Amino acid sequence: MLGVFKQDDSLGRRLVVILKGFPCSWGRCTFCPFALEQSFNLREVMETNRKIVKEAIEIAENEGYERVAVFNGSSFHELLYDTVERLRPLARNRIFEIEERSEYVTKESIDALLNYYSPRRLVIRVGFEVFDEGIREELLRKGMPNSEVFRLARLRKELREMSYPVEFLIYVLFGIEYIPEEKVIESVRKFKELFDGVIAVRYRKYLPNHPREVPVSRELASFLNAEADLVDWGGEQWEFPTRKRKGSK
Repeated sequence: MLGVFKQDDSLGRRLVVILKGFPCSWGRCTFCPFALEQSFNLREVMETNRKIVKEAIEIAENEGYERVAVFNGSSFHELLYDTVERLRPLARNRIFEIEERSEYVTKESIDALLNYYSPRRLVIRVGFEVFDEGIREELLRKGMPNSEVFRLARLRKELREMSYPVEFLIYVLFGIEYIPEEKVIESVRKFKELFDGVIAVRYRKYLPNHPREVPVSRELASFLNAEADLVDWGGEQWEFPTRKRKGSK
């Protein structure tokens, strides 16, 4: 679903901008549906994103949004330069949130983003999905071994020591046949120790060859609501009081 969306939840009041992208350079994850919205057509991608970014800038400026999240179904570093350039007014002096595959996240790439966009704070989301490397690599086929998890954890520690305005939020996937609930709980706890927060995402099956959805217990739902910084239920029936994340705006 492309476009500009207003959100106000446990991460705070923010504008969510969903752009059209080219197919992900990795493109092997067994559960990912984002190929359904992607395109090889350069003009289509460029013109679609120009319209979306223009609308987002108008809303952000007219309605005073201080946090903007930009997603494109793959990594931010795979966006067209035309789109990257047009996003500058959205990022400047705001909390600017992006998604990346882990291989794009280095001190050099973060320095470049901070220098180019001048955000108040840069928030990088990374989809490790599960702490268990066997599940992540053999079943989900993420292409992000534990060496990447710990490399980013060391990078995060280094950046904190240098007072960089950067946070790392990690996706944890649940409600999918490959990840038992005890592994979801383990993942949330481990990633919270290593990074700045966790976003738990309820899996949805969009294509026939994707893994099955599985029910989510009340116990897991309660745990996620208490421990995750944000739970994306994707229309799930569970409802809990909204929690404001510490430091969210």
